[in-house]
Order: sequence, then structure tokens, then C-alpha cells
Amino acid sequence: MHSVKKFIFFCGFFFSLNTPAWWETGHKMVCDKAYELLTPSTIQIIDPLIKDIGSFGEACLWADWVKADERKETRSWHYINLPDSEQNIYKAQCPENGCLLFSTHEQIAILKDSSTSTQNKKEALWFIGHFIGDIHQPMHIGYPHDRGGNDHLLEFADGRKTNMHSLWDGQIIEHMELIHSKNYFSEKVDQKIDQFLNVFHSNEIESWAQESRNLAMQESVGYRGNKLKVVTSEYMENHFDIIHERIALGAIRLSKLLNKIFHEEN
Repeated sequence: MHSVKKFIFFCGFFFSLNTPAWWETGHKMVCDKAYELLTPSTIQIIDPLIKDIGSFGEACLWADWVKADERKETRSWHYINLPDSEQNIYKAQCPENGCLLFSTHEQIAILKDSSTSTQNKKEALWFIGHFIGDIHQPMHIGYPHDRGGNDHLLEFADGRKTNMHSLWDGQIIEHMELIHSKNYFSEKVDQKIDQFLNVFHSNEIESWAQESRNLAMQESVGYRGNKLKVVTSEYMENHFDIIHERIALGAIRLSKLLNKIFHEEN
């Protein structure tokens, strides 16, 4: 029965891949690396909330699965877009149907609430894990006019078509794994975790989103002003380090957030 559930889950996820989100590898890595950093008492609390799916990494894919059909109202929860004239995340206005920052705060409140049902706690945990990953992906804090880079059209040197969002969502990671290996990616993220684990991290999710916005605006990215047109291997390889760092920071901050939530609960 468990294998059947997982098959259905991944079928649903497969059909949602064309919508905004870190692709499977990025989201799973944020949450699986975060799990490794949780305290034993936090693990004891969250294990019953993820056992139906199998791992925290897999649970963090759920939000993309349900937005495709079952929970269409959650689609706007995965991003927050600002025009070029407004670069300050703290001044961003969230639309009535929700956005990434508001929805993350909302799900944290649900998870903290002692009166929340077990099912709602599960979903809040899964949403939070997913949203922290999204916050650390620069194109989730993009422009409204091109839907976070989805309408910033690109092509690879061999003529294949793509867009800025898809490039940063997973195609840079795919290129990395193609020329190196999956182990290489994981090892580089581990190195970044070691580098950043014990430095100061703001508790404000807005500050994490501001980092992503600032990265998206960097000259080398080519997003601002629609400057990037052709994606080369050199472009992708020059941005490997940013990907490693964002995954690592997402994992560290997610673990710290969950440890704080459940230690306060206890």
C-alpha cells in the first residue's frame, strides 16, 4: 500500500513540474539536509507527521503536487513578485489570494497552534518545508510582468528552448549532475552547511527572501533588463556556487525554524 501511495504521489508531482518550484532535487535536498540538523526531540515530533510519505524530503514535494489540481488556490503561495521599481521585500504587498511570505507565516502559526488537528499539522509542516526552499530560489522573488522569469524566454547554445525560471529551478542542477554527479552536488551542499551552520542567521523570512531578490538582480544572472538570451555551459557553471549556497542556507534555516517551533511547544 505504501508503494502505491508513493507511485500516485510522484505521478501527481511529475505533472506539476512545469509550474514554479525548485525541481525535485532541490526541494528534497533542502528538507533532507534540514532533517539531519534537527534535534532528537524535534525529530521525535515530526517523524509521525511525515511517515505516510516516507521522508521529510519527499513530504516537501507535496505542496507542488496539490497545487496542480487538488489545491489550486495555493498556487500563488509559492512566490512573491515585485516590480523593478520596488526592490525592498519588506515593502512588498501581498495580493488577496496570498503570496510566499504571508503563506509561510500563516503555516508557521498553524504548526505552532496546540489546537491544530494532526492532519493540519502535517500539511503545515509540509508547506513550511517547501516554502523555505522556494524562498531561497531567486526566481521565486522575481518580476510580476514575466511571472518570476517564466516569460523571460531563453535558448541553450544547441537551440533548445527554456526560460529563466526553469533554468534556475532545475536545469542548472541537472547540468551540474550531468558533468559531475549527484554525490558532487550533495557534497558541495554539505561543505556550505559546514561553512554557514554556526554563523548568525536572521530569524526573519523576509531577510531570506531579500537575499534571493538581490541575487536575482545581480548583473551576472542576466535577469534584470532581460539581458540573458543564450544559456551557455559557462553561465551555468559560474552559478553552481550560488545554487549550493542557497540549498545549504535553506536547510540550515529550516532546521533552526523547526527546532525553535517545537522547543517552544515543549
